[in-house]
Amino acid sequence: MGIFAFDRTIRIRMVLQFWTNLAVMSVVPYLIVFFSSQLGTAVTGMMFIGVMAASILGTFAGGYAADRIGRKKVIVTCEAVIFAGFSAVAWVNAPGYQLPYVTFGLFVFIQLCTGAAGPVYQALIIDVSRPDNRRAIFTALYWLNNLAGAAGGMIGAFLFKEHHFWLFVGVACSTAISLLITILYIGETYVPKSQSQPGKKEAQTRGGEGRKFSRMLTAYASVFRHKWFMWFALASLLIISVEEQLTNAIGIRLVKELAEPQALLPFLAFQVDGMNMLGILRSENTLLVVCLTGLVSLLMKKVKERASLLWGLVLFFSGYTVISYSASPWLLLFAMLVATIGELMHIPTKQTMLANMVPDDARSTYMAVYSLLNIVGVSSAGVFILISAWVPPLLLSAGFACMGAVSVGMFAVITKRLAQEPETSAAPIQTGA
Repeated sequence: MGIFAFDRTIRIRMVLQFWTNLAVMSVVPYLIVFFSSQLGTAVTGMMFIGVMAASILGTFAGGYAADRIGRKKVIVTCEAVIFAGFSAVAWVNAPGYQLPYVTFGLFVFIQLCTGAAGPVYQALIIDVSRPDNRRAIFTALYWLNNLAGAAGGMIGAFLFKEHHFWLFVGVACSTAISLLITILYIGETYVPKSQSQPGKKEAQTRGGEGRKFSRMLTAYASVFRHKWFMWFALASLLIISVEEQLTNAIGIRLVKELAEPQALLPFLAFQVDGMNMLGILRSENTLLVVCLTGLVSLLMKKVKERASLLWGLVLFFSGYTVISYSASPWLLLFAMLVATIGELMHIPTKQTMLANMVPDDARSTYMAVYSLLNIVGVSSAGVFILISAWVPPLLLSAGFACMGAVSVGMFAVITKRLAQEPETSAAPIQTGA
């Protein structure tokens, strides 16, 4: 299925997502180094925690709000704040003029709105897609995200140190373009029931802030009571937890164990150390995703989604388990090839399952919970760094393998259950109204 067969809103979002991600990825990966060079590691660490807390708060608020007032209002509001935030960041970091603490405060607001918009973007795509084309849509989005990340990261690698002001301006401009196009060409994809029932909306308005907060808590409690969705989200958390170790616990091990350069391949004189190997593995993953997405997607068309998901996860976890233990450059390259093929097999299917699982009237709320657990998965990297200081690599690798087995087992149960009950939908959201 070609991209031009997708709904017009999806095509617009794909283009906007590519350009904004490209601009953002030229900046975000280098912010830790940017702040630490000015304020030190300890202060930067505290700042990072503050920004993550803002992202979590934004995720909860944005997910709930979009199911109550519509997607477009939340997206437009968030993008307007992000545009203003990056414009201010550029201003306070003009050449010869830097205010790091003000920059941090601005990034708190930026990340708050970025977190709020995240689940809403996902819900918007689900709103205007169909079950029969979602796999193709998520495959295309996955490819575009990786391409934007690779291009943006390369731009930032060469320009951020000396020209971060212009990169901040670039992010602000790309966000402004996205905001303008969203306002002019993207319509509202979801009209909440409360807006179609004026009496109910008026009653909710009279409820006061306390009542609104209570309804939000009730809504999220309903999501957490949806057993199969929570299983799905927790199984996905395990995937992200293992994947994030490449640049954390696994990266630390590679730097230690490959302190002396070794031949990258037996027949090549080119030698690499641990830091080189880490960069090569990341580049290999990105290049394989960009180059093989179309091929793997074509091959998977004749494979049942359940088989594609489960075998993809087996390959993914097998590859990362080997990467977490081996110090042989050629074996690491092969293991990343296996892991990436597994990644390409399972991600589009998993995203399609997620889209089909959530109810129409609570998509943003569900996406917020899913995004929150993804953040937990990313944050688990710090825990594994601490563990890696006390346990041998073999035991840590065994732990990753066990996490993989649990995740595969959970997905096997979920997919079997959904196959038995094809009409099963998520539990309806209770607002307490």
